[in-house]
Amino acid sequence: MYASITSDMFNYSTMPGMKEKLSLFLDYGFEYLHWCDDWANDKMYSRSEMNAYRKLLDNIGLTCLDVHGTATRRYSIDTQDPDDHKIYIKLLENRIEFTAVVGGDAVVVHPPDYEKSETQKRLLRSMEAIEAVRNLCREHGVVLAIENFNRGDDVALERYFEAYPVEFVGFCYDSGHSNLNMNFETLKKFRDRLVVTHLHDNKGDMDAHQFPGYGTIDWNEVLNWIGDFYKPLNYEVTHYPDLFEGSMEDFLVATVGSINEIKKN
Repeated sequence: MYASITSDMFNYSTMPGMKEKLSLFLDYGFEYLHWCDDWANDKMYSRSEMNAYRKLLDNIGLTCLDVHGTATRRYSIDTQDPDDHKIYIKLLENRIEFTAVVGGDAVVVHPPDYEKSETQKRLLRSMEAIEAVRNLCREHGVVLAIENFNRGDDVALERYFEAYPVEFVGFCYDSGHSNLNMNFETLKKFRDRLVVTHLHDNKGDMDAHQFPGYGTIDWNEVLNWIGDFYKPLNYEVTHYPDLFEGSMEDFLVATVGSINEIKKN
């Protein structure tokens, strides 16, 4: 299947081992992967772990397209604590190196919440982190993909895209966050910076991360806007037992069916 799936699909339900879940993805037709494990913690991958994951992906037959960077409450791109900010940069460097080893081309980064206080101060702080990894990104051919996360992100995105070339900083479009924040129209202007997709559905009330058709997103509009894309679209769907009653296999069947359905329309 010319589509990508996220590695943490079952991390919040059945929690299978890495080899088991990656093999399941391939069994259900996915040949491409968005690495989303450890995005919400401060895990540092060792070089031996990076090489082991690359070997596992190769042995199973999956191609990793991109990686989700770290975004914890403590270690964020705009934290004002100098020590925590240094650790955030180290974590970002680690994910860039991980991406290069497993063969991806982009690391997804959460921006500051532009609707909170001291927005300019936090935006400048975030740009310090971006600048800190510029040379490493250039060395490995990895792009930072800024994800729309909050309602006012278009303002921050404009600042980033004015300051940095697309070869260094691009856009990760998250359909679920866009639906929650009702800001798709303001994000459409960034199509030329698109380097990663996080496609998932919700009903506008919670970040459900379900397969297309579950919620209220107009998928014809989204896919028409994306149009031709240079790599497989990634579906960031998650198996939550309180939202989907069924096994891992049942969820994959539903996910594959929904993706095929929106492709037909």
